Amino acid sequence: MNKHLVLFIVLISAFAYGCSSGGSSKPLNVATGPVISSISPTSGGSGTMITINGSNFGVVQSTSIVSYAGVTVIPSSWSNTQIALVLPENAPNNGNFVVVVGGVYSNSSVPFSLSGPVISYISPSTGSTGTEVTISGQYFGTQNSSTYVTFNSTPANIKTWTNTSITCTVPDFYASSGSVSVIVWLDAYRYSNTYSFNLITPTINNVNPNSDNIGARITLTGQGFGQTQGTITIEDSYAQIISWSENSIQFRVPQVNTAGWKTLKLTAGGRTVNSSFNVAAPAAQNYTPSPIGKDQTITIYGDYFGTADDQVTRSLFIKDYGNVSNVTWSDTSFSFIWPVTNTWFGSKTVELTISVGGLTQTFTVTAN
Repeated sequence: MNKHLVLFIVLISAFAYGCSSGGSSKPLNVATGPVISSISPTSGGSGTMITINGSNFGVVQSTSIVSYAGVTVIPSSWSNTQIALVLPENAPNNGNFVVVVGGVYSNSSVPFSLSGPVISYISPSTGSTGTEVTISGQYFGTQNSSTYVTFNSTPANIKTWTNTSITCTVPDFYASSGSVSVIVWLDAYRYSNTYSFNLITPTINNVNPNSDNIGARITLTGQGFGQTQGTITIEDSYAQIISWSENSIQFRVPQVNTAGWKTLKLTAGGRTVNSSFNVAAPAAQNYTPSPIGKDQTITIYGDYFGTADDQVTRSLFIKDYGNVSNVTWSDTSFSFIWPVTNTWFGSKTVELTISVGGLTQTFTVTAN
């Protein structure tokens, strides 16, 4: 046989043997990087618990990280195939999750749709300006310079803000009674559903009594007065407020210059409603005994003399005699010892000036 042919056969046999033996020349497997296969759920807002499923995350987190839309997220649990985390309240917008293990980046997850805030209910659902309400829902995030709540586009004063609950007060804004729109804003682009709130504006149903002297205690009843105290004026004079609630107000008749029917103005929550009130001067009607003699007790009957509770100044002046002291007063009568000396013959008419809160009445009695 040709020696060249023999050499060729030997070489072919050696090559075939090497390829079929042992596999010592076979390449080694190289570990692959982290792989995200799915996330659940794929939408939600701040505070949502999210699970990232995949492989090669590592048994422990160590120096590995997870990011969402470029923001690093702190996981609540970590295993080689699953990572759990809560979407942070500062999540910026829609985005993808990425896992970084040992400097090796995973693929991006499917996009996560970031939900806007959601209002579930408002309590109470009816109120006036100044009423404190609690807005409940989810995905409200944390309060910052971009977050706010509006009632018919007017920002409310925020008291507390959490991811699921906001407490605020109904702001002053112009609107008639009825439904207004409430919206929670995270920023100019992310905002909640619109929720209805029933606004009650001030309405006076009753003034009791509707006629009384200066300093007297008067009660207004109605609705929509609000929790924040407003003002009451009679003929542009401010009344002293005794108590103020949503449906009832007590005040004292303020000092005015003249008696008679006046315009009563109630201002609450930036709104003013009018009613009428009669500021009454003292009104003596009769007296006993008649005629009256010196050192006898005279009692004069009438209305609007005031009471001790009225905190009003009262006085009595007798013409040609002067001021009378030691007068016993009630709202419908007053008594004192008659100080005027008797006449020698017959009787005479004596003029009295009764003053209550600066408003006066002239009254005459017949004296011996």
